[in-house]
Amino acid sequence: MRETDRVLQSLDPARDAVTPADERDLTSILSTPAQGTKARFRPSPRRRQRCLLVTGLATAAVAFALVVTNMWGTSPQPAYAVTPKALDFQAGGRPAEEVLEEIAQRLEGTAIDAPKGHTQRFVQESWSLSTRIDGVQVTSAIIPERRTTWKKPDGSERWTVRSLEPQFEDDTQRERWEEAGSVGDDPQEYSDSSGPADMSDPRNQDAPADPGAMKRWLNEGYESSGPGETFDSVSERLLDRRFSPTQTASLLRALKNTQGIRYRGNVEDRAGRVGAAFAVESRYGGLPKTQTLVFDPKNGKLLMYEEELTHDAGKLNVKPPAVVLYISYL
Repeated sequence: MRETDRVLQSLDPARDAVTPADERDLTSILSTPAQGTKARFRPSPRRRQRCLLVTGLATAAVAFALVVTNMWGTSPQPAYAVTPKALDFQAGGRPAEEVLEEIAQRLEGTAIDAPKGHTQRFVQESWSLSTRIDGVQVTSAIIPERRTTWKKPDGSERWTVRSLEPQFEDDTQRERWEEAGSVGDDPQEYSDSSGPADMSDPRNQDAPADPGAMKRWLNEGYESSGPGETFDSVSERLLDRRFSPTQTASLLRALKNTQGIRYRGNVEDRAGRVGAAFAVESRYGGLPKTQTLVFDPKNGKLLMYEEELTHDAGKLNVKPPAVVLYISYL
C-alpha cells in the first residue's frame, strides 16, 4: 500500500481510535504559532510529489476529533474550513468511452513532442485541505502552492515549492483570516532534491504504448485496482513525466474501461483553460468522493485533477459537497 493510500484511509469516519502517535501529532499542532506570529512554510520531504498534497489530512482528522477549542489561541476560526468554489461543469450527455476514444484518435500520427535525454521542467499549482504553514493547518483561507520540478534523464529531481497569495470569496472570509493571524500572508519558499530513480521499479520505467499494459502500469504500487486508485495514479504519474502522443492515446483508451467512469462535459479549469472532464465516484482513502480528471480535447494532455467530498466529511471540518484537493498541470 502506498503512503498516500494509508494516509487517506485514516480519514475513514469509522476509524475512531486514537493512538499515541495521534496524540504526538496533536501536541505538535497545538505548539504552532498563535495570533500575530508570522509562520514559515515548511513542507516535509516526500518520496513523490503527490504526497505533498495529502499527508496532512490524517493529522487534521485527529485534531478536529479531539479538540473543540481554538487551536490558535483566542482568535475565532470558521465553523467550516474555507474550500475552493466548485467548477461549472457543462452537461456531458455522451458516454465517456466515446469521448475518450475521440480524443485518442486525434493523436494518431502526431509527432513526438517530448525528446529524451534532456532535463525536463514541470509546473503545477495545487491546493489541499491539508495546507499547512509551519505546522498550522490554514482553514480560514485558500493558499495555493506553485511547484516547479526539474527532472534529469536518470530520474533525479530538484524542486521548488512557493506559497501563493491567499484567496477569499468575500471580505468576511478575509477579515476572519486576519483575525486568526494572517497565516500565509508572506510568500514562503522551500526547495529540495532527490537522487537517481530506481529503474527496477516499474513505476519509474517508460509508460507503455498499449492500453492493456498501460492499465497494468497504472496499477503498480496499489493493493487494488478500483476506479479511485486508477484516477489517483494518473494524477501522480503525470506530475513528473511527459507522455508522447502515442502514450497519451494509450492512457485515454486505458481509462475507457474504468468502472463507473462518466463524462461531465467541458469545464473551464482553475487556470482558465477549457477541457473535457471525466469523473468516478469512489471511497478511495475512506471517504465518499468524486475524483475528476480534465484533459485537453485537442492533444489529450492532463490539465487538472481534483477531489470533492460528496456527502460525508468524516472528522474534517468541511461542509459537503466540498473540494478538498486540486492540481493544475501547467
